[in-house]
Amino acid sequence: MQLRLHAQSRVGSRRQQDRLTAAPAVVAPPRRGPSPAQFQSSAVGASADTTPAVQLTAAPGDVLVNPDVNVQVAIGQPQYAVKVLYRSRGTPLQGASSVFAHVGHSGWRDTADVTLSNAGSDGETWQGTYLVPAGRLSAPWHLETQLVFKGIVGGHERWDNNGGANWSVAVELAPAEGLVPALNPSYASTRALTSSLVLRLEALLAQRLLTPEQGSLLRVLAWQHDLGLTKAYQAVRHQDDRSVAGALAGRCSWLRPPGLNVVHVASEMAPIAKVGGLADVVASLAKAHQATGLLTEVILPKYDCIHYGEVHELRQMTELEVPWGPEPNRTVKTVVWSGCADGLPVYFIEPHSPEKYFWRGKFYGEADDAARFAFFSRAALEFLARRSHEAPDVIHCHDWQSAAVAPLLKETYKASGLARTKAVLTIHNLAFQGHVNGTFLQHMGLASRAQHVAQPDVMLHGDRPAGGITITPQGLGAQVTLNLLKGAIVYADRITTVSPTYAREVLGQALGMGLQGTLGKHQGKLTGVLNGLDYETWNPATDPCLPAHFTPDDTAGKRACKAALCGELGLPFEGQLPPASSNGNGNGSGNGHANGNGTGAATSAWGPNGRPLLAIVSRLTEQKGLPLMKAGLRAAIAAGAQVVVLGSAPEPKVHQEWEALAKELGAGGDGRIVLRHDEALSHRIFAACDMLLVPSMFEPCGLTQLIALRYGTIPIVRETGGLADTVHDVAHSRRPEHERNGFTFAAADVPAVETAIGRAIDAYRNGREWWSTQLVPRVMRQDWSWTQSAQRYSEIYQAALH
Repeated sequence: MQLRLHAQSRVGSRRQQDRLTAAPAVVAPPRRGPSPAQFQSSAVGASADTTPAVQLTAAPGDVLVNPDVNVQVAIGQPQYAVKVLYRSRGTPLQGASSVFAHVGHSGWRDTADVTLSNAGSDGETWQGTYLVPAGRLSAPWHLETQLVFKGIVGGHERWDNNGGANWSVAVELAPAEGLVPALNPSYASTRALTSSLVLRLEALLAQRLLTPEQGSLLRVLAWQHDLGLTKAYQAVRHQDDRSVAGALAGRCSWLRPPGLNVVHVASEMAPIAKVGGLADVVASLAKAHQATGLLTEVILPKYDCIHYGEVHELRQMTELEVPWGPEPNRTVKTVVWSGCADGLPVYFIEPHSPEKYFWRGKFYGEADDAARFAFFSRAALEFLARRSHEAPDVIHCHDWQSAAVAPLLKETYKASGLARTKAVLTIHNLAFQGHVNGTFLQHMGLASRAQHVAQPDVMLHGDRPAGGITITPQGLGAQVTLNLLKGAIVYADRITTVSPTYAREVLGQALGMGLQGTLGKHQGKLTGVLNGLDYETWNPATDPCLPAHFTPDDTAGKRACKAALCGELGLPFEGQLPPASSNGNGNGSGNGHANGNGTGAATSAWGPNGRPLLAIVSRLTEQKGLPLMKAGLRAAIAAGAQVVVLGSAPEPKVHQEWEALAKELGAGGDGRIVLRHDEALSHRIFAACDMLLVPSMFEPCGLTQLIALRYGTIPIVRETGGLADTVHDVAHSRRPEHERNGFTFAAADVPAVETAIGRAIDAYRNGREWWSTQLVPRVMRQDWSWTQSAQRYSEIYQAALH
């Protein structure tokens, strides 16, 4: 007996598919599922017919399934035959000698390794079949499969798992229903729908329209992306709360094993409240984890300067009375709001305090910053302790702004429903630590523990004061200074830095910033995890900020971006496409020097892409290597390059110095300096430029070099922190050739940066074909997504819980 299954609808819109690195797999079900009687009527030993392979067309990275899918029956046992067609071109498995699919169903149950055979003349098309007995499914009318791909490339094992989201397919065989859109967490729209559902459940619980038991069950189903629940919510999403509650209450009939609930407490999150890389890390890590089934939530201060146009479904969630002040019974009325930002569930803390902590028109830079964020930390814990459902498994704190969470969690809120919750601290930059005087112990609810926390090996900043410590009924006196980040290091269950090299550097005196001793004592719980890049936001093939798009296989759009940026900034673009009949060395395709014949000087010397364009995209602070930046810009111009700088200087003196430099370089016609934060312009600069200079004195991780690599812009960096972990010199590195991706220097002096820039410009001039056809595509194909790092954080969370 043979049943042919025909697709009734497509997975995702065309716009959604175009945004993905790879489309989800598609299995085509019948319009109605076969009845038990149909199966019983089949002859014992009957075999399914074999359907010839159908030629399918796939875009780079697509994973498709043959639309002629058979349900095979042998001795009365039905099977689903999932026929996989994988296109490896443009993926980490391009050029693989062998490929197989690691496939599982129903949450990776009953996995199998399916060897794929080469099915196309180009060597990049692979196919195979995965059989799923219907009897192994918990519900024979519902099939969910997951796939990742593995292959051997150049003798090395590599994986392709779609940026950590894997590929998934969800199929329901039910009366009057065809193919149901797969809930692939890599879809931004699906992430937003799931986050909206989680927040709506919170609101329904607050109004007592759902019982706590119903709410707990439904939250588990939501973060596991349950198909039936999501469909039910989508149908009633825009109705009133009572109608939504009635529709969702009927979905509590079964429960999957829950994943972890991780709450990020942070002062920034892209794109709504961004100052630096911290905002990008919080958002992209949360998205990567949500895609794997973790319930990830974010708590932020409700600044008045948030980009509220990017916050959807903003609503007042609840009101709290947060203990805060020198008097034991003083509280601050605090409103907690909820909303979806970039598809993530976010809670906003808004204190109605006389100090107006977050109504300042800016994120940082206030004299009472330590008090502002200490309050934020306590209010976040107060909110989590009072929620009606189970406490989170892990609270992930970021930098000193939420560092007070760790000591408060262990000393004050352990007996308030958060006893089993663990604290993980990520240090993004050890240079900023957060200091408060001893009187704030009463504000923070730690006065009763003053004798303990005011020790040099706990929270006391520096050594014990010469006059000793006086403990009053309010805690400590103002002469005692406490270090919030130090307290978090001591109290956190696990500590991470944002790169492996930086984790080693902070243990030394040079970059330990006075906390190297404390970190050394707690080294056993310290790990360096390299930051990843959000490939959804940073994608030159789809970036809406760019005038042209490009990929590793077709980089022509990068030249168009360069010409457009030069026009935008008033810089000459001297690149010319060579004549088709040209046979000289000046045609822009040679590896040697210019022909020196005096004709077409710019083109013959530099090639069709014109002079090299070097960029700096950075905050203009001492950490970023200001003297080396200036020396590098002048060296590049002297070597014939053009330069562009985008950055903001928080210190007025530094701002004035760069204004003067902008006039100096602008007068010569070869440089432009833009002194402001401009997110869209940064995208255009990364896409257009040939080189990026990052000469930091120290750099915990850095994201700009990762963005540059994604956009085919070659980084020139100083070997420190995450820069040393991610950029490997094209000439001097001991790494394999395919991992070499930039130009590096070690010394923090002017000759070192000048030499590195000189090498890069020489390579651009004398190796034009190598640069454009090998180096640029190579660096664009390197994987700096959150795939591996998100998994590492999941392991750290699990280790903290055990």
